[in-house]
Amino acid sequence: MELLVLGATGATGRLVVEQASAAGHTVRALVRSPRKLDAQPGLDVVFGRATDAGDVTQAMAGIDAVISTLGATGGTVITDATRAVISGAATTGVTRFLELSSSAVLRERLSGPAEFTSSTAMGAMVKDKAAAEDALRASDLDCTLVHSVRLTNGPATGAAKPLPESATLRMGNTVSRADVATWMLTALSDTTTTRRSVVIAG
Repeated sequence: MELLVLGATGATGRLVVEQASAAGHTVRALVRSPRKLDAQPGLDVVFGRATDAGDVTQAMAGIDAVISTLGATGGTVITDATRAVISGAATTGVTRFLELSSSAVLRERLSGPAEFTSSTAMGAMVKDKAAAEDALRASDLDCTLVHSVRLTNGPATGAAKPLPESATLRMGNTVSRADVATWMLTALSDTTTTRRSVVIAG
């Protein structure tokens, strides 16, 4: 599969690139700092901004699916990048899109302490991600919103799995970035995850 990865120089994005390449996918990474990514078989590093619709549309040419692991602590980076993908899809015909979000966006499902942390320390990030999710739901993309619980830098264990929609999301819930990368790559071809919002935990 031909993949475009946004956020490829981030902690989770690097793992998506590595695992996708190892699995035989061809990966194109749209990045502002190409030197931050080491050369590897099957990897095409393209200079550009994920928030620029023109850059994203150009990078989406010939691609089968887009994965975004972009992170930001404020501003509208996630929203702008998501809208750029939606715009690019209209031109390129790419429809499959997986976006890494956060369980902090799902305030109605959070425990008391988790909701407090979300609204105080993560308010700007949550607002940006929530706006991006609204834009995706209003689009025609076959999108999967991957809401991770608290990310760790542990190894891949294969333990990541979706939580029931009735599950309360607590601060103690964790999942490794490596397991998130594995789950997202598996979900690419899983039609049961399209047009869905999924919370995954380790």
